[in-house]
Amino acid sequence: MTVPDHLADGLIMFRALAPKIWFKGADINVYHHHYFQMLSELDPMATWKKLHDLAGDHEPVLLCWEKPPFDECNFCHRRLVAQWFENELGAIVPEWRPEEI
Repeated sequence: MTVPDHLADGLIMFRALAPKIWFKGADINVYHHHYFQMLSELDPMATWKKLHDLAGDHEPVLLCWEKPPFDECNFCHRRLVAQWFENELGAIVPEWRPEEI
């Protein structure tokens, strides 16, 4: 089954940041290794600009489909992308915390 680029409710999947098949069953160290290797093949500024272009007049939001709490067995790639943008571009990618609303 292929996943469309445009999902319901205006959501857009940015496939360049989607984990590959190795993410299933990988422990956190293997996952991080493979994911950061994947990110190293991308241009962080071009990726940042593309996400902003896709968002149009809105601020892009990185979504995670994993259910918190996150730990050594339950983790996601969204925060890794945020960390990559912070390290490579100095961009601040804040966490959304509904309890702070």
